[in-house]
Amino acid sequence: MTRANRLARDQKFSDAAAIYGDILAKFPKNTKARKALNDLRKQISQAENPGIEVQKGLVRDYESGQYGQVAANCASLLNSHRRSHFLWEILGNCHLKNGHLDEAATCLNKACELNPKAPSSFAALADVYRAQGDMNNAIALYEKSLSLDPDLLPSLNNLARVLSDLNRMPEALPLLEKAVTLAPNNPTLLYNYGNALRKSGDMTRAKALLEKATELAPQLVEAQYNLAQMQSLDGDKEQAIERFEAVLVKNPGDDRTRSDKLHAQAQLNDWRWIDEYQAHRRHLGLTGTACAPFTALTFEDNPDLLRLRTQAYANEIMPAPKAATRQTPCPDELRPDRLRIGYFSSDFHDHATMRLMAGLFEAHDQTRFHITAYSYDGAPADATRSRVMKSVSQFKDLSAASDQAVLDLVKSDELDIAVDLKGFTGDSRSRLFSDRLAPVQISYLGFPGTLGSSAFDYLIGDHVTCPAGSERYYEEHLIRMPHSYQVNDNTRKLSSQQFTRKDCGLPQDGFVFCSFNNSYKITPREFDIWMRLLAQVDGSVLWLLDTSETSKANLRREAQARGIDAERLIFAPRAAQPEHLARHQVADLFLDTFVVNAHTTASDALWAGLPVLTLPGRQFAARVGASLLQAVGMPELIATSEADYEARALNLAQDLDALAKLRGKLHRNRQTAPLFDTKGFTRDLEQAFDMSFEHHLRGRAPVHLNVSEGPTCNSKLPNPAHLPLLRGGVIGMGQQA
Repeated sequence: MTRANRLARDQKFSDAAAIYGDILAKFPKNTKARKALNDLRKQISQAENPGIEVQKGLVRDYESGQYGQVAANCASLLNSHRRSHFLWEILGNCHLKNGHLDEAATCLNKACELNPKAPSSFAALADVYRAQGDMNNAIALYEKSLSLDPDLLPSLNNLARVLSDLNRMPEALPLLEKAVTLAPNNPTLLYNYGNALRKSGDMTRAKALLEKATELAPQLVEAQYNLAQMQSLDGDKEQAIERFEAVLVKNPGDDRTRSDKLHAQAQLNDWRWIDEYQAHRRHLGLTGTACAPFTALTFEDNPDLLRLRTQAYANEIMPAPKAATRQTPCPDELRPDRLRIGYFSSDFHDHATMRLMAGLFEAHDQTRFHITAYSYDGAPADATRSRVMKSVSQFKDLSAASDQAVLDLVKSDELDIAVDLKGFTGDSRSRLFSDRLAPVQISYLGFPGTLGSSAFDYLIGDHVTCPAGSERYYEEHLIRMPHSYQVNDNTRKLSSQQFTRKDCGLPQDGFVFCSFNNSYKITPREFDIWMRLLAQVDGSVLWLLDTSETSKANLRREAQARGIDAERLIFAPRAAQPEHLARHQVADLFLDTFVVNAHTTASDALWAGLPVLTLPGRQFAARVGASLLQAVGMPELIATSEADYEARALNLAQDLDALAKLRGKLHRNRQTAPLFDTKGFTRDLEQAFDMSFEHHLRGRAPVHLNVSEGPTCNSKLPNPAHLPLLRGGVIGMGQQA
């Protein structure tokens, strides 16, 4: 003790502290040594740090956002206080705020070295690594800070956000729950916890937390926006629109919010959205925040503009794509016995995508292809899911897996081709494809357009949806199928119930025009034509899908404004799929929409025997109806202009014999035409896989490919695995545009 006291008087603080520490290690109850050590620490702090008033001033200026001035003052003070933990930490935080990440890391590393028991320094250094994208080091440092202070709110919050971004929800949720317990009225924590619960599927609790966050902090724009999104998904479009508008008052340049608001109005058939869109279309999604591509494609039929908007969105949410590794060409390279194909989706249940695809999984040639379904939805098991699971080689539930866990698992499976069935639609994890899940990556079916990212080598279309000259609309290279790009399941059942018009709320007599498209697809362009048809065809009615009371009221009002009795619009309630298919048969003619055609909806009608009249546009989504009709052998139902569309519809409504002949032709064609030939489509798709993988084996970059008509490989032919690479004469090879 005497020696330590003398060293302390001589200001040899480190030596004195070491001796006091040794004494306390041997004699933990020595109160004199403990008091002396505490006093010494105060002396050290006073000697190493600037005065208390100076520190308070720096903190005050930092909290007011004067980061540059605080940084300059700290740098000056460090000339005389080189070992000040306080100065190094606040200087590091200033650099972090200003985006000078390397300088921030240097300062905060020094702060951690000077005071290895300061949790705030480790938390701030974790923030730096997070900003640099080094999530592993960020997580380790957040955990270090929490080991020093388990209740440190910034670390609880920020660690949870990192884990949530990595889709490690089981680890993130307890941290946010603890944070909210410690600070139940902190709106930022409530918002983050609500978002995490939303991501994990607990919508009820998520909505309650977001509502509380917005009540406590109405200015918290992100919470307002996310709550509006949830209200819109819940069907409360009116509330959602009001909240979107409140966000736009605070931030008029928020394109993401504006596009979501316009889409919600379109879903209600509140056509005021059209004028507002026209006022903002030149910059929407391009100069401010990006807007969701699926929403963007519904606004207008402009594939050039859609590609730009989609690229902006992809640049915002997709990591920089890893370049594909090109195979070294080898003349003797053999195709594997079974190409390993991975399908990625969150729709492996009773969903429109699986209603189309379930038969494809059953039809795949298991001797030549090893099929894995990677599912990242938490939907409960149903008959469709069970059917897929029985059909594929492997079914892997990734719903609770983090992004890194998914990447590790998929890469260990060594896929040859990865197929994304979602694109930029709900519950998508398309960003995973930026990390290169397979040598060949393909976008198919889920999103009708480009994904705007070089992460995808190919997009599957056909010669109608993607005609010659349309290549510039796509970031991907095109694989054109010989018939329609859309697969169909020819085992789908119609209900055995024989629906009558009375059952469906329709008049016994009179022509029934039908359009079961979603409400947002209906615009004044189609509606004006439909109302003129009703005016010209006595006793006719228009049979639409019931999407909401507000939508119905708006459409009835628009009908009356055009001189049509609102009662001539009849709305069909939602029904189970077999019943929905069967009730199509009481209608006379399906009228397609223009900017976004009927897709699965059109296949439903054709499969049920109901003729579909369409008008192809320019973008992929506006040409699907024509693709389906071409593949079912009914080109006479493809109009060439709006006037032609109206004239054909009127002619069929007034010439019931011509309509009957069309229905008879459709009835015959649905049994033989390529559209509903599930096995034939599967063989064509397998040819597409062979073609794209052959390119990889040859070390070639992707090019536009045309799949030739008819199967080139089936169970009667030798397995190409036992042959050299396929030659040019065996499969059709498209030319690069």
